[in-house]
Amino acid sequence: MMLNALALDAAQMPPPLPDDSPQVQALRSRLLQARRSTLKPPPKLSLTEWADQYRMLPAESAAEPGRWKTSRVGVARGPMEAVSEAGTHTVSVMCCTQLLKTELILNTIGYFVHQDPAPMIVMQPTVELAEAFSKDRVSPMVRDTPVLTGKIADAKSRDSGNTILHKQFAGGHLTMIGANAPGQLAMRPVRVVLCDEVDKYPASAGTEGDPIKLLSERAATFWNHKRIFVCSPTIEPTEHGGSRIAREYSNSDERVFEVDCPHCDHRHEMQWRNVKWPHGEPEKAMYHCPECGAGWSEPERQRAIKAASERPVKTPARRGALYEGHGWRGTKPFKGHAGFRASKLSSPWETMAQLAQKFVEAQASQELLKTFINTQLAETWKEKGEAPEWKRLYDRREEYPHNIIPMRGLMLTAGTDVQKDRLEVEILATGRNLETWSIGYRVFMGDTSSLDSQCWKDLAAMLNEEWTHESGARMRLDRLGVDSGYNTQTVYNFVRKHGEGGRVMATKGQEVAPVLIGIPQAREAKVDGKRAKRGVKVWHIGLNLAKSELYGFLRLDRPDDADAPLPHGWCHFPQYEQEWFKQLTAEQTVARFDKRRGYTRYEWTKTRERNEALDCRIIARAVASAFGADRWTDEHWNERAEFLGVGSEAPPERPEPEQDEQSEEQESKSESHGDVKWKKSSFWR
Repeated sequence: MMLNALALDAAQMPPPLPDDSPQVQALRSRLLQARRSTLKPPPKLSLTEWADQYRMLPAESAAEPGRWKTSRVGVARGPMEAVSEAGTHTVSVMCCTQLLKTELILNTIGYFVHQDPAPMIVMQPTVELAEAFSKDRVSPMVRDTPVLTGKIADAKSRDSGNTILHKQFAGGHLTMIGANAPGQLAMRPVRVVLCDEVDKYPASAGTEGDPIKLLSERAATFWNHKRIFVCSPTIEPTEHGGSRIAREYSNSDERVFEVDCPHCDHRHEMQWRNVKWPHGEPEKAMYHCPECGAGWSEPERQRAIKAASERPVKTPARRGALYEGHGWRGTKPFKGHAGFRASKLSSPWETMAQLAQKFVEAQASQELLKTFINTQLAETWKEKGEAPEWKRLYDRREEYPHNIIPMRGLMLTAGTDVQKDRLEVEILATGRNLETWSIGYRVFMGDTSSLDSQCWKDLAAMLNEEWTHESGARMRLDRLGVDSGYNTQTVYNFVRKHGEGGRVMATKGQEVAPVLIGIPQAREAKVDGKRAKRGVKVWHIGLNLAKSELYGFLRLDRPDDADAPLPHGWCHFPQYEQEWFKQLTAEQTVARFDKRRGYTRYEWTKTRERNEALDCRIIARAVASAFGADRWTDEHWNERAEFLGVGSEAPPERPEPEQDEQSEEQESKSESHGDVKWKKSSFWR
């Protein structure tokens, strides 16, 4: 019965349509169109177009979550366009913090996953930072960007090929590694290399060499490889190291971002020197055009940045040409490496008033100022730590006698370095503008572990010695500093015995300190464990500041005009032997990678075994600062010059020392802060 029903239904069905009927032709056309649409590759987009169309910003990592808008960060358009340019193989971005660096890397990852699948690798300074980057930045981007969610499998699914540091997708994979793990650098070839925070990489990946060069070799086999380097700069590159990103930028076409003045249309790169504000009122800071001098309101600055980023490409990135487009202008011919430098002046997130306030706060110390210049202005810090050439200093020695204080020398200090079998001492005269003269250098031989040794007796005798000033006056040491880093207790005993009134100071070097010499700290305890008020106090010297300052002074050039005043901090030297100058320049700054903290820091290291002359000079300079060399006003200098008879035909009669009527407590407090008290003191006569 069922078969009969089926036969009846078939008999009732209409006859098939002929192949050339309009209905069949229309169906075939629709099927062909659907087939072509399915097999058609996605439209070819630039990185900027892809990000504006597809990229979503997660709420947990973006101040403004939602769809990405390149127009919101105008300076980002140039670097993003360079990533997807066919003729560009390397992109370097030397940029301030919190502007575009990390988002450029994330946009690049998303672009290649969706548009041009390829093996990619992201290198962070450490493995721990690579894991954090994957969890906090990559995973949220994949989760919130729909076109990426279906490309990378869920890490929770079985056999997904998706782990924290390795994510697979059709046509490629994404691997995240740390620069401190050399074994990870010798992996399979990759086409896209993304290096984040490159200035924090170790100088060498174990014993295998520079991590960037090792990783770049992984991409060499791809004709269409891409390498992207991003970071804020640090120390100016030198032959001994320095900022990697600054070095990469210098190897590029060095593009700068230029805006048009809203008042006179002058096109220029915004510079910090054009940010001005009334004295003491950084909240009123404004950017001023260097051509017409007009101040810009914040809306005017933002409109100028946006208008610059929307300028069409005038000169494409072709080999040998000077690129110009989207507000960026190449300053060197393009050779496949596009470089970008952007500061907070181009940021939509901070006003000029906020930047000015940061600058004012950065004046508190050299380290804060260095951080401001690196992270806010995206400029390298010119470290004064590179040792000057000793031969140049040796050749400019002067003809003045030892142990005679020149006319402009108005303060006398000495620094003592303690070795096992000797004490080495430099006597230093200081004048206005920190001009200095080395008056003498002495070596007292003996066992420094005992005060009964002759070397300590010789040093004590020097406290009573008088030096002749060129005016004819006689001077004794204002301050004597003794390094307490070796045979510490013996140094304390010497200072306790001879340091009444603070004339002899126990010093101790401290690598990182905010001042040249700090407030002294008590070091000796009584029976009950409390600090003894009358015990020995130690003055800590900021070695980084002191050495950087000294080497900056030693690099100064004498003015061509013989009548012109000497530069601030000029150092005079008598006819010392070559060995002394070699010791004075025996250190330099080198990069050291801190494995625990995961970044590169710069520290002082000796380039030769002996550096006693340098140590003595640092101590003599520091105790001069404690005595008042950096704080004395013209009135103070004039009073001392008058006392010495500088400019007089004959020196004045020396007055007898006066009794200081202030209490011992006041005296102790005054001396501990280095207040000027020489006029009532018998320290010098």
